[in-house]
Amino acid sequence: MDDRELGLAEIVDRITLKREALGLQSLRSTPTEPVSERDLPCVVVHEGDDYVVKHSTRSNHGYPATRTLEVTLEIIVKKDVDVKTLYRQLRSVVFSEKGVEPPVYNARLIPDNKTTFIRENHTEGPTGYGLPGLLGMRLVLDLIYIDGGL
Repeated sequence: MDDRELGLAEIVDRITLKREALGLQSLRSTPTEPVSERDLPCVVVHEGDDYVVKHSTRSNHGYPATRTLEVTLEIIVKKDVDVKTLYRQLRSVVFSEKGVEPPVYNARLIPDNKTTFIRENHTEGPTGYGLPGLLGMRLVLDLIYIDGGL
């Protein structure tokens, strides 16, 4: 599962490097407390379902296996912030190679690793969460990686 953890860390690193340019007050990858007004605008990283999409046919155990982890990047802003613009900027940062200017598309997350990458699954929102003054959008990604089994 090393590739899974390295892939998640790379997604967070890409956002962290551009946090100021995105205007984010907070980035949370494993939230334990609710978001407060002082944290806005923020991005919250959620790990979702992790499932095997292809078992190895060379082994009776089925490993190594190709797995897909659903990763949701949830953007939460005050209503006076253009959440769609922030969404487009965040999407660009996540799919850009780290430290390269001008931005270059790179869905591969780990250098010299051709089996760990991300792809866009879908977008949700914008939505108001039923709360006055807040808007949110979700960018849902698939993190594809190889699980060696041990």
